[in-house]
Amino acid sequence: MLHSSTTPRSIKRKTPSTQPSNHNSDSSLGQASNDNWLALYFPALALEVFQSQGLQQTQALTQTPTQTPTQVQVVIEEQRRVSHMNASANAAGILPGCTLATAHSISPDLTYFQRDANREQAGLMDLAQALYRYSSMVSLEPPDCIVLEIKGSLKLWGGAQMISRDALALCADMGYHGVARHADTPQAAIALARAQTHHLFNVPLHVLELLNQGFSQRNLERLSNMGIYTLGQLTQLPLAGLGKRFGQCLTRYLGRLQGQLPDPRQGIRPTEQFCRQQHLLKPIRNKDVLLRGPMPYLAKQLEHWLIAHQQGCIALSWRFAPFKGEAIKLPIRFGKGKQRHQDMLKLSALKLDNIELPPEVLTVGLDMTSSQPWLGNNQDLFGSTASATLAVSELVDELRARLGQRACYSIRTQSQHSPEHAWQGVTSLSAKSANEPPSDPAATDHRSAGLLRGKRPLWLFHQPQAIVRDNLLLLQGPERLADPMTETGGNTAAAEHRDYYIARHTQGTLCWVYTHQGTMPTDTHGRWFLHGYFG
Repeated sequence: MLHSSTTPRSIKRKTPSTQPSNHNSDSSLGQASNDNWLALYFPALALEVFQSQGLQQTQALTQTPTQTPTQVQVVIEEQRRVSHMNASANAAGILPGCTLATAHSISPDLTYFQRDANREQAGLMDLAQALYRYSSMVSLEPPDCIVLEIKGSLKLWGGAQMISRDALALCADMGYHGVARHADTPQAAIALARAQTHHLFNVPLHVLELLNQGFSQRNLERLSNMGIYTLGQLTQLPLAGLGKRFGQCLTRYLGRLQGQLPDPRQGIRPTEQFCRQQHLLKPIRNKDVLLRGPMPYLAKQLEHWLIAHQQGCIALSWRFAPFKGEAIKLPIRFGKGKQRHQDMLKLSALKLDNIELPPEVLTVGLDMTSSQPWLGNNQDLFGSTASATLAVSELVDELRARLGQRACYSIRTQSQHSPEHAWQGVTSLSAKSANEPPSDPAATDHRSAGLLRGKRPLWLFHQPQAIVRDNLLLLQGPERLADPMTETGGNTAAAEHRDYYIARHTQGTLCWVYTHQGTMPTDTHGRWFLHGYFG
């Protein structure tokens, strides 16, 4: 204890109690009446950055069936002391702060990782990018917290509890266990999350990261010697006396926590491109291990990035790099924008079977090379239209993955009079070009107004076939077009012409036929040609 002669009178007159005096004690701490801020705390971030990237799963998959997967895992810091551990290590009796040698003596089969601050910040940034879907103000609070301003999103998501629950599920899907708390100020939300409590009065001082606020370790020890261990005890002391004794950094922190001082936050900027890579601790020699370890992790990251940016992936590229040598690239293209990581991995697995990977893969990368604004699937009353379109898109993607990108294509019309040039094959499923102007119904030729106005046959022959005029019943026409075989240098004036008719064959087929200029429809001895069939 400090001597009474060294203790300020303002502090002596008000002795802190260990329990709140009434139920409203949190009100003096600025306990949130409005849930404006959400804090997400990741207590095991130092260990989960290794597990979340599939490294633990990869190690288990690469072991032989006779081996048992390593369960006890710890993270060591300076002087080779344990800072973080998993549940198995805790159950084995390993304590934080013990040396690596002591941990080995307790569990000889443990696996340890050297703490990597850069990897932790990269994982925290990946989480922040995914959490951008909930708020436009997402701020990092190193080394293990993310803060979101959620006041503007409460009505959209149905309240702070719904946002917290959904955000925690998202983090768990990415491989991180988080603790969520919401409060009126960002510092209050951070304090509640790190203490894993709902009352600011009970928050221990050692979880507040006061050292990052400019507070010295010596002052923390002095507070402890005075019997002050919680935030509630600290705020019961006169603020002026605290400032004189411990410095203004402590009073400013308390002012921000209680909302008496502004606390401007530096929000992240959403990345415009998705480009991630993962360096493995051990080389991978099996494609199945890639599909069950690092590739799903990267694909999930892309899925959350796409949802946060309201984009659909059109094309992506995988990279598989050995320790030395050139990386192997695997491009994937989709007929329709994708967001679900399962859809991306399904086609990736099909194309992965057809390429030769390096003998040992040490780095796996994923780049999104093309995207489009995301549009949800519109369904009719029974959902048949959307289901059929989605099934066709998935089938075409799978065929292209197995047979090549040009194995399937659709047909699109062009603004050309010549039938041979009136359409072209395109790789996309849409039959209409994005740059094609909308058709004008008023511009349709009056000669085509009838049974099949403006239509062209679904099946067009490469070379017209001769046909007997007596087998045809003319229904509509003629429509005069220049003969593409006689055009010279684009000069249609000197070209011969064809008169096209829609006719019914005696066998019942709807045909598209023509005769050369000068041959009348009543002339049964003229030459007639069959150019296509209508569906």
